[in-house]
Amino acid sequence: MNEQGLLNEVIQSGSSINPYFGEIIENGIDYVPYLGRVLQTIKINRLIRRFKEHDKKINRIASLAADSILSADYINQRIFPIIFSDLYEEHEDAKVNLILTGFENVFIEQNGNESVIINFYDVLRNLRYIDLKRFFYLTAITDEKMLFSLESDEHALIRNIDRKLENNGLISIKKTWNDLGGIESDKDREDIELPLYGRKFLKFILEGERMQ
Repeated sequence: MNEQGLLNEVIQSGSSINPYFGEIIENGIDYVPYLGRVLQTIKINRLIRRFKEHDKKINRIASLAADSILSADYINQRIFPIIFSDLYEEHEDAKVNLILTGFENVFIEQNGNESVIINFYDVLRNLRYIDLKRFFYLTAITDEKMLFSLESDEHALIRNIDRKLENNGLISIKKTWNDLGGIESDKDREDIELPLYGRKFLKFILEGERMQ
């Protein structure tokens, strides 16, 4: 199937969930950077499957978009191409709901600040789901703690994730004398503070009731 045929399948898939979502795809797909050059059947099929698996959320998004005060050009040309690209390229299915929730929250908050939204999606794109699981645990969104054996690969990974979260401005790690002396140490919730950016990022990628 040629590229236009694949894109038509995506548009039809979106329209079958909600006609307005189909319109968003059709109007915004030309603004997705380089999409035509890298279009792959396997990724298109994965994208359509993701639409079907998240049809209820997509239907909510379309309803919110139809009633939004945000301009159609802003959504179709600036914001939707980012979401489409991330849904198309993302390897981890577990992150799809977070990508869509961010899009939903654009309409809930009537967020017209393109720079902020792009920045949130840049950070989300650069985090693996295991990073987000650790972030959710440290911020008490969930109680799912990652277990490990001392000096194991998993132990090293968790320390690296904590540094990654801090470098992205999502957490602040309280420093001890050992830390200041360059000695590694393990951290838990009591060692973590949630800065303003971390709070705003959580609010963007999570549904409202989970932030209560």
